[in-house]
Amino acid sequence: MSLVRIIATALSLLSACAFAQERQVVKLGFSSPLSGPQAAAGKDALNGVQMGIERLNQQNLQLDGKAIRFELLVRDDKASAQEGAAVARELVAAGVRAVLGPFNSGVALSAAKIYNDAGVVALTVASNPKVTQTSLPQVFRIAASDTDMGGKMAFYAARHLKLKRVAIIEDGSPYARGLTDEFERVAKMNGVQLVYKEAVGDKLEEFGAALGAVVAAKADAIFFGGYAPQGSALLRQMQQHGMPIALLGGDALCSSAMLAQAGSALGNRTYCVQGGVWLTRVSDGAVFASAYQGKYGSAPDVYAPTFYDGVLLLWQAMKSANSPDPRVFAPVLARMRYKGVTATYEFNPRHDMTESTVTILRFKDGKLTPLSSF
Repeated sequence: MSLVRIIATALSLLSACAFAQERQVVKLGFSSPLSGPQAAAGKDALNGVQMGIERLNQQNLQLDGKAIRFELLVRDDKASAQEGAAVARELVAAGVRAVLGPFNSGVALSAAKIYNDAGVVALTVASNPKVTQTSLPQVFRIAASDTDMGGKMAFYAARHLKLKRVAIIEDGSPYARGLTDEFERVAKMNGVQLVYKEAVGDKLEEFGAALGAVVAAKADAIFFGGYAPQGSALLRQMQQHGMPIALLGGDALCSSAMLAQAGSALGNRTYCVQGGVWLTRVSDGAVFASAYQGKYGSAPDVYAPTFYDGVLLLWQAMKSANSPDPRVFAPVLARMRYKGVTATYEFNPRHDMTESTVTILRFKDGKLTPLSSF
């Protein structure tokens, strides 16, 4: 009996080894800022990706008769276009099949063609409309574009906040330009007067001159195109200058970094717009938020659920194509429809989402409160 057990154990080990040898590793890349002023946003996105990969790797998935395991290669692009291009070349050389990211529009604009020409699928949340083009069939936007976010925030500002005179301050980045251009266009269409506009650069820390011009122009609100660290500084200085007017911004301001860095300066007059439906308003979103809280000890920030969805979206495309080859599953991804945590993912010919719902939010009593989704 002992000999039989030994033989059985040996056979079992041989079978396990054979299974392990057949297991196929599918490499995915991640590119976002993990250091510098925007590190909090990048780490939140990374948390979402890792949750998605952990979920898939727990399911013993198979493609074309072979067991597969997903492996994530994480890179810090530092929110730099130059660094993002270098990261793209590195991930391509490492053999990734798809990339989650980049996060920033400027980075995406520099990296998109590199991924596309290498046949690697890129799922980005970068909002500048120029990121997605019909000439880049491997690049997909999995969040709302500036056209949706800037335009719908302008519509809300005119119709619901009843604003009449708005100033624009922006950091000069591709993200900010796309966002503010759309805000300005739709605001004017809805009777809002633009009384002041300035690109201050993304390194400016002292807004005194710009705020003085805003006061002189008698603006009843400022629309800020930029990221949370500068937005927080702007809010603090608005408070110091005794400016009780509203501050509006894009999705980059819908961040816990604003709560941490702006403090009491947030008041109840700070608004932002985020792609998708607010997590707690949909059952799947509430489940995700609870799981994220349990794993990381904090609530998910802006794009963790979107990047989580991106991982599962990639798997669904691979599964439908029965292949991890991006040149095979990318055409399937382009025509599929997938319901995720915060959005339904379906793409138009440019590979923008056909359903781009956004949510307008307000900072109130130290937290983000959803006001309207449309």
